[in-house]
Amino acid sequence: MKNFIITSAVCIAMILSSASSMAQQITIVSGKVLNLPEGEKKPRPFPMGETVRIFAFNTVASARDALKALETGGGGTLLFDADAVAGADGYYEIRVAENGALIFNVQMKNELREVNYKQEINANIDGGIALEEVEVVAENPNPQPRPVAGKIVGNKLIVNNSVAIPSNYGAPNRRLIMQPYIMDCTTEEIVSYMDPTVMDGPEYGLTQDRRMAYDIRNDKLAPYINTRRQLDATRFNLDINDSVPVPDPRRIYSVLSKVIIADYTHPTYEAEWKMTTCKIKRPLQFLEFSFPDFELDPDKYKETPRRERRNTAGNISLTFLVGKAELDPADSANTVQMNKLQEDLMNIVNGEGTTLKEFKITGVSSPEGRYASNLALAKQRTAFALRKITSVIPAAKWSRVYKHPTETRVATWNEVADLLERDSLTAEAREIREITGKYKNPDAQFAAVSRLPYYSTIIKERLPKLRTVQYEYKHEIFRELNPDEILDKYLHDPQYADGKKSFTRYEYWHLFRMIKAPEEAEKLYRRAYRETMAYDTKGKEKPWILAANNLAIALLRRDTFDVEILKPLIDLKRKVNMVDSFNDGISITKTEVNPETIVANQLAMYIRAYNFEEASILADKLPDTERFQMIKAFANCLGGYYDYRGAATVKEGEERKKVFKLVKESSPLNNIVMCMAMETDNYNKEAQKALEELPETAMTKYMKLVIYIREKKLYEWSYDNALDFDEACKKLEEIVKLDEKYYKIAVNDGEISKEFMEYYDQGDWKLY
Repeated sequence: MKNFIITSAVCIAMILSSASSMAQQITIVSGKVLNLPEGEKKPRPFPMGETVRIFAFNTVASARDALKALETGGGGTLLFDADAVAGADGYYEIRVAENGALIFNVQMKNELREVNYKQEINANIDGGIALEEVEVVAENPNPQPRPVAGKIVGNKLIVNNSVAIPSNYGAPNRRLIMQPYIMDCTTEEIVSYMDPTVMDGPEYGLTQDRRMAYDIRNDKLAPYINTRRQLDATRFNLDINDSVPVPDPRRIYSVLSKVIIADYTHPTYEAEWKMTTCKIKRPLQFLEFSFPDFELDPDKYKETPRRERRNTAGNISLTFLVGKAELDPADSANTVQMNKLQEDLMNIVNGEGTTLKEFKITGVSSPEGRYASNLALAKQRTAFALRKITSVIPAAKWSRVYKHPTETRVATWNEVADLLERDSLTAEAREIREITGKYKNPDAQFAAVSRLPYYSTIIKERLPKLRTVQYEYKHEIFRELNPDEILDKYLHDPQYADGKKSFTRYEYWHLFRMIKAPEEAEKLYRRAYRETMAYDTKGKEKPWILAANNLAIALLRRDTFDVEILKPLIDLKRKVNMVDSFNDGISITKTEVNPETIVANQLAMYIRAYNFEEASILADKLPDTERFQMIKAFANCLGGYYDYRGAATVKEGEERKKVFKLVKESSPLNNIVMCMAMETDNYNKEAQKALEELPETAMTKYMKLVIYIREKKLYEWSYDNALDFDEACKKLEEIVKLDEKYYKIAVNDGEISKEFMEYYDQGDWKLY
């Protein structure tokens, strides 16, 4: 009856305080509640399984009444209605009046703290007596941890677990060694080792010191010896709280540990513990992000053109009057071809910075008739063509051109056979080859061929194709090629197409502006990246910055990456936007170091490569400008630099809050992701409310399921939560029907217990 009266008084006091506080300002108070047993100097989180409850009161008076009721045993019902529960690391957030009070409760220990307009209240509670009483009853003669889900944030696996070591396992003359290691759950390979934990009994420590010649540094395990606690025969908790880099944060890992307790001669206990399951919490797995293209100003990187020697060759088919060295006026193609060649030569002769250096012409006649007459006619026709071709060139300029001796020749009958074969006249071609094989004299060959029944039809109509004039000229260009000339060389010059010749940086600069098709442009950037490599003043090979950045952007637009492309342009020891100058006595060469655009694109590369540690390093280098605000925020967030509860300093806490706020406000989905990443009751409620504003998809339904599991604490099945388990399984079934990939996500998700998935797989709602 007494307890009932006191409890009722507490409830009435709370109601009255609530009514009187209507005019008070409600605020959010956060902090940490840690365990500080008597005799220890450093607080630590409470062991797993210990619930830290926090109660909010709008007045200090009502809080004191409630505290008195709790301490006298009359406030038992209050424990079932906590306003907040601290997380595994002791962190909490709670809504309370600015001049109200908080009560922290762990087992039978209670602490009252007045708010007094503070926004952060930390409490260290000695929960040792109550915890010892509970654990003695449940002491396990064979210590084994209960594996928990690890958490991956950034490139680090976060591990928090504790093992109760029963009494009499330790002794003053023993040493305990715990060596944790990380295993890839898929390959079952060990990927890394964590720092070991070593605890020595007092006698063992003294003996070991003597064995090491009174220099404990000779003991290879000396750096890992726990100097705060010695091993003895009492029970204690062996904790593992660490964050360890993993090679690929997309994979599934588990933490195991070898444990040995030994005296001077032999082990007294050996075991392998599984500290974490092969289920990983990934608080940011649904975070959405994209970055703009950080392009360089191309005008800043326009290169100086260089003069170039070019060779040009061509072939003109001119139609001459039969037996004469005169062009056939009836053939209009003669005029077109001649005018084109004359125009090309005049452009070179009269062009700015161009000089015609050499010219060569070769005439060819058909094999019809006597060989000597054909050769003489070929010479006459070649001389005629040369006069026509060069008639437009001023004598003064033509005199400076080196003229190769004109060449003439008579086409062979085998060339006629080639023309026939090209037209699929293989039988006729074979007969001609038999004649050239039988007769070596050209006149005898003509006599034999002319007697063939199809000579005047099939053969004779093809002979004009062999009456040609071939030309070749060389010229030097002392001016920059215009864009059209550069593009023509890129598209039509076979020596550049097959890579025998390389373009200059100046030519690539123009090609970058003209080649726009994404696939073709990426090939061009990659070729320019490779061909324009140069050595800097320190002898290191570096790519041309414009080609490198364009190639990086092309890859990022395809949502792929190559972290090696921009790496030669970045010096992690230097700041951004630095300039190095080198004076060789003739000129000064200036080189950019860490241009901010290059650093930003390399940062984007690292994010896509899931290398959040390197991304965070580059994020710190970028200036705090609006241009880079979001990419810096996402890099730090993905690297885990958003949880302000774990900040070491006030400044760091403010920086983390800024990151958290920027990412949270970047999109409706990211608002939910960041709330859920904090894993508190208040943020879970905010996420749940925000989810109602989004369309129902497999993803949003899955996020609702996670919040439901957190709220109902559906980690182990029992008769008390059977209905909640069934409801959660139905929710998962709906999700999997929408998108099957969420079944695998749930299997690997540390938010969803292995026991829950087994229960789901056995139920009627099972999809498979």
